[in-house]
Amino acid sequence: MYAPGRGFLKVTGILYIVFSGIGIVFTLLAMAGTAALGTLLGINTSILTLIYLVALVLAAYGLFMGIIGVKHCANLEKAKFLRTCVIIEFVLRGIVVISSAVMIGFSGVVLESIGFVLPILFLIGASKNIEASNAPPTQPM
Repeated sequence: MYAPGRGFLKVTGILYIVFSGIGIVFTLLAMAGTAALGTLLGINTSILTLIYLVALVLAAYGLFMGIIGVKHCANLEKAKFLRTCVIIEFVLRGIVVISSAVMIGFSGVVLESIGFVLPILFLIGASKNIEASNAPPTQPM
């Protein structure tokens, strides 16, 4: 059966994998650098460590989203699962945007809102596949 959301899911899945991999590497480097600087200067870095852990969890979930998006892009039976996963992504992103608004202000909200682009495209692909799976089968002529 044809999966109309295949392209959306495959492309956004690949972008998720690339950006999440970069995010994981840079977050780990930032954590190491902050820990080293905190130890050197005798500064408590527990708040920054918490922020980095949230960023690491979000990047790891993005990597998961990318893998399942690429793996199940043409599988109409997994479309509802993909939609559920992307809704979880929206909730996680919403928490990050709210925490950015509290800690950074308006500029943090604008920057974090850019992170909604891939989940929106992923949701479009999953929704197209859900529509195709719910459509009645056509008879060949």
